[in-house]
Amino acid sequence: MRKAILTIHLFLSLILGIFIVVTCTTGSLITIEPELESWLYPIEKTPTSGDVGAAVIQEKANAMNPEYKTDWIDTSRKDGFYHVHLSKDGKDGRLIYADPGTGEPFGKVQDARREPFLTIYNLHRYFLLINVIGKTQAAWFVGYLGIGLLLILLTGIYLWWPGLRKLALGFKIVRNRGKLMHNRSLHKTIGIITIPVLLIASLTGVVNAFEKSIPGWVGFKAREEIPASALQSKSKDGAILPLKQVVEIINKSYPESSIMKIMMPQKPGQSYQIAMKEGISGTGGSNTTVYMDATSGDILYKTNPNLLINAYNSWRKGLHFATWGGITTRLISFLFGMMPLVLMITGVVIWRLKAQARKRSSKTKAKSPMAA
Repeated sequence: MRKAILTIHLFLSLILGIFIVVTCTTGSLITIEPELESWLYPIEKTPTSGDVGAAVIQEKANAMNPEYKTDWIDTSRKDGFYHVHLSKDGKDGRLIYADPGTGEPFGKVQDARREPFLTIYNLHRYFLLINVIGKTQAAWFVGYLGIGLLLILLTGIYLWWPGLRKLALGFKIVRNRGKLMHNRSLHKTIGIITIPVLLIASLTGVVNAFEKSIPGWVGFKAREEIPASALQSKSKDGAILPLKQVVEIINKSYPESSIMKIMMPQKPGQSYQIAMKEGISGTGGSNTTVYMDATSGDILYKTNPNLLINAYNSWRKGLHFATWGGITTRLISFLFGMMPLVLMITGVVIWRLKAQARKRSSKTKAKSPMAA
């Protein structure tokens, strides 16, 4: 049994190793993308302390861009600033920064991934195969790699298990008994320590790869359905509530929640859409949306963050990229995600040392008198 498991572990590692290492390494870089981006593309400004509020931000953004109208305001401020999106008649959109303390708009936010992050993401999510086999099939390809990694990890656990009485030996790094023993103990120790995190990353990676298919397989729809009535205000002729009043209603109605993004109605009859973080969020960002009548302030609909499909969508992303935690969580995830590279190196060294040992053994037997 052990020999069969070892063969599966070895062949999967040799065949899929380089693909898995590339996927894990790029995923690790994505977990610290905000920090890398701020280093590569620094904002030449420091946010002012305090918070003037979204209403002041909207007023100043519109005043600086009189031909444009604010579409939405992102209040999550991952980089310390508000992000304000404006457009002209729904077209020619632009995304700018706004200082939280003064409300002054400035600069231009890059609203799409810049290099090298775009390539890193496409390599991690689709292995750069979209133009070759299509987006869905490319995602599935990475999903199959995730399944391969799961099998490697599970067989690795079986091969590592030393038994309860010798459990401590499974974490011991051998130093003075030759290269083979040293690399084998290093491979096993690093592997078993990182396996819990890698199991979560590989499992959520598989789930993300088949994100549109899995809910249907178990009888769920891919996302919560929003009723059409939530998208339209009851009156198309009434005056639109000012943003300051909208924020006050939300804060009063949901005092335990945090506003993350506000989408303003762009046409008569449309509703306000307010994304909020309520309780614990799998992604660290918004996990519920309130639809508000733009003229009366009535709450038309609120998505349920505890609905199974919403929790599934939130946590499959949050767990995979460790966005549910802070910088410490993401740094730990980054380090663990780089370990498959170390495991591949030690695994190849072990394989080569064993091959050399077998070769020396064969030569010794061939030269011995008994062989003659």
